[in-house]
Amino acid sequence: MIYEGRDNASYLILPPPVLSQCVLVQSPADLDRLPANIDSVPFSWIFREDSFDSVSRVRRGRVFQKQGNSNAEPCVVNAHPHVVTDIASGRNDGRVAKQLNLFMECQELLSQADRGEGLQLAIGVASAYSLWRILQVERTVAQDVMVTLRAESSMGILPELDQTQIHPESIQAVRVAIKRVLDAAYREIPTSVVDQCRNACATMASHWLYRKSGEDRVLEKDLGKVIAAIQQRVGFDESRTLCSALDIVNRLHPRGKHNEVHRLGLRDVTEEDAALAVHATGFVIREFGWARR
Repeated sequence: MIYEGRDNASYLILPPPVLSQCVLVQSPADLDRLPANIDSVPFSWIFREDSFDSVSRVRRGRVFQKQGNSNAEPCVVNAHPHVVTDIASGRNDGRVAKQLNLFMECQELLSQADRGEGLQLAIGVASAYSLWRILQVERTVAQDVMVTLRAESSMGILPELDQTQIHPESIQAVRVAIKRVLDAAYREIPTSVVDQCRNACATMASHWLYRKSGEDRVLEKDLGKVIAAIQQRVGFDESRTLCSALDIVNRLHPRGKHNEVHRLGLRDVTEEDAALAVHATGFVIREFGWARR
């Protein structure tokens, strides 16, 4: 049962809201701090969902932190109208004494630089969680900390592979390369995501071209040389769209190297650049006809 109140958490909430434990992610190591459950880590942050738009993948809710150092504190609350013990105990004035875990608005989030905007919030527990980007943080009239989040799950970003369309000897290499992209997407720093996308594109493109040409030397080439080989084999016009997508990923790669950034005067890789690399990788899968319909 969930109770709320500014001075005293005494007002019963019906129906009960959706509550989840959550962790602010400032580095990949923070994902190791995800709790197993509320009993094992009772002092973790709590996210209370207020709304979710499945089209825009935007979620709004309030974030709370533990109040005090005790797991449970005595509180006098309104009796639950459907719990027999509450009805019996609150027969006189409708109030009952209970031990509650108390939470308050998340001041710890407000103390972060820019109130944590731009950082990730992992919602759930270690065995099942989702990642969300903090877009905005607000204070309500009731002093609650309201956050607006955008989903960053890799689900749906890359199409599911149709293994019947891939040569049996190439399936393992392609699957491993795609898995690395999914593992890195939105969990690693942008340069790591781009690196894995470049590796996946090189793997897919070289195996695709090998099956067409029969020249196994292409499996040893880097992405730039594979792109040139595809243009020579298929034709520049016929392969223009495919090679353009591959070239985008290839050209993003040097931006993750400090010496190349300095030498060429490039800007650093951003989260948006990493997302572009992931989407370009998905486009390549579809162009090869390897996506499940």
